[in-house]
Amino acid sequence: MTTYRPDIDGLRAIAIALVLMFHLKVGFTKGGYVGVDVFFVISGYLITGIILKDLEARRFSFFRFYERRVRRLFPALVAAFAASSVAGLIVLYPPELEAYGKSLAGAALFAANIFFYSGRGYFADGADVLPLHHTWSLSVEEQFYLFFPLLLVALSRLPRPALNLLILSIAVLSFGLSLYFMSTNPEAAFYLLLPRAWELAIGALLAVGAVPIIVSERMRQVAAALGLIAILIADGAFNKRVPFPGWSALLPCIGAALIIHSGRERDTAVYRLLSHPWVVLLGLASYSIYVWHAPIIVYYRLAFGDYLDNADRVILAAICLAAGFLSWRYIERPFRYGGWLPERRRLFQAAGAAMVAVLAVATIFVAGKGLETRFPPEARQLAAFRPPADSEQEEGPCFISSALGNAPGVAAHCLVPDPGKKNYLLMGDSFAIHYHRGFEDAFPHLHFLVATASGCAPLLRDTGAARCRKVMNNAFYSFLPRHQLDGVVISGLWTPADLPDVLQTIQYLKQFTGNVIVMGPTPIYRDKLPRLLARSIIRNDPDIVNRERDASRAVLDGKFATALAGGPAKYVSVIGALCDGQGCVTRDEKGDPIQSDYGHFTRSGARLLARTLFSSSAFASLASLPER
Repeated sequence: MTTYRPDIDGLRAIAIALVLMFHLKVGFTKGGYVGVDVFFVISGYLITGIILKDLEARRFSFFRFYERRVRRLFPALVAAFAASSVAGLIVLYPPELEAYGKSLAGAALFAANIFFYSGRGYFADGADVLPLHHTWSLSVEEQFYLFFPLLLVALSRLPRPALNLLILSIAVLSFGLSLYFMSTNPEAAFYLLLPRAWELAIGALLAVGAVPIIVSERMRQVAAALGLIAILIADGAFNKRVPFPGWSALLPCIGAALIIHSGRERDTAVYRLLSHPWVVLLGLASYSIYVWHAPIIVYYRLAFGDYLDNADRVILAAICLAAGFLSWRYIERPFRYGGWLPERRRLFQAAGAAMVAVLAVATIFVAGKGLETRFPPEARQLAAFRPPADSEQEEGPCFISSALGNAPGVAAHCLVPDPGKKNYLLMGDSFAIHYHRGFEDAFPHLHFLVATASGCAPLLRDTGAARCRKVMNNAFYSFLPRHQLDGVVISGLWTPADLPDVLQTIQYLKQFTGNVIVMGPTPIYRDKLPRLLARSIIRNDPDIVNRERDASRAVLDGKFATALAGGPAKYVSVIGALCDGQGCVTRDEKGDPIQSDYGHFTRSGARLLARTLFSSSAFASLASLPER
């Protein structure tokens, strides 16, 4: 790489657009997280090219290299840390601010990926409301910048074919490690440098000339088009349930590599598209946009509710772009090109002082337990609420989560009847399993068998994820015809489109049991219920919880009740049992929230619901059974 490539900045623009839309939850970009993989390939290509160019000119200096990295990365990042920390003091509740302090220390030490690896997965519930979660990818790149130049300099005297072969070997070994971790430790495959290094090595292979030049203009046009299509397909077809990275990451990475490699001659249509001044401008500001966008989105959601409508998305996109461009123009560029702290020694001193200051703030947040005295005791208690371990959704062996998508189905012991009790089969998704333990507490004379999987409606559909078909088909077509049960309970995160399938499923289930129970929609909130309850106390506004409840769930409950009235199944209106014109029950007898997040019941919440339903027609027979 010897000259500036505007199309690479254009490729950066695509990458940041995908990431931004993903975090804004734009519906058609559920795979927008692949923008990070595009960034990795670009970084590998550019950094390798810069180092080789300086080595060949006999002017490479580690001090000069790291000075460039500091000027490029530190100013905007430290500014974002400062703003995010101030916002955290205002918005974050004590346990959240304490966790933020830990992540801040990890990010400042270029180890955010290791911190988040040891904590929770990228697609885990709640991971997308951590203000600095996006810094994991910056840490991967910073670790690459730390080790890869040392390797290149040490091997620079090797003949170019040998150097190419070595980098190819690194890429192959890293990819093999990624595949290994995908089957044994997916979070390690996602977060850690070694199983991610192959993506950066792809860019390095392009920079060292290991990939043959595309001589034909027609082939360059085809390669560039295929590269762009590959990235867009990954963006549109991938989602949180696609195993990633591993084999799936090849699609966006190879796509980025094709665009970079085919653009050398600057004669493709994709090159002209990506070199458009407005696209290039977005790419130039992409780093600052990336640094600022996540805290802005996260704090907006935490302050105003987790749910984003289209107006929210437009407002947030505008704020993120404005903050990113302002940061690029007035922070990033002056340090990089404008002569701010021109002396290397002072630059490193300032960077060191900034890191110490950031670590000091992080220490205060952690050691001070999130500065809990900022809020009233009851609000602190609610904000810190975590249901007991035996109250949460069970992740295997009786509940197959998306992380266990290749599991062989629920374990055999989850479907073993108890000859001394009445046996009911509980089928559905996470909105079924959350009843399990609470119902067993309320109905100790019953035994609940379980066939549940994340995101899997208990309906006669031959569609959906493989884990859904495996779990549900086994229950419908193998288990039920072979066992005489006292009843079947189906529950799910119902939608209006489910109604016809629910009716069809009921007819099928009536062949095997005379007692089919359909649990209706649950109350759903636009933010986690514990946070809403805490916010209502802090702001002295009890109606916050009602305002943030999704009114469409009550409408859906009415549709279900009408459609199932007088039919062969017994319908349980969960909303009818918990809600009236004044609001819904939100806390149990101890004052704890009955829902741990936006809709899932805790164990005590499910138990409270069951006891409330004792007098309902659907559960009257259950309540009247003698306890053993």
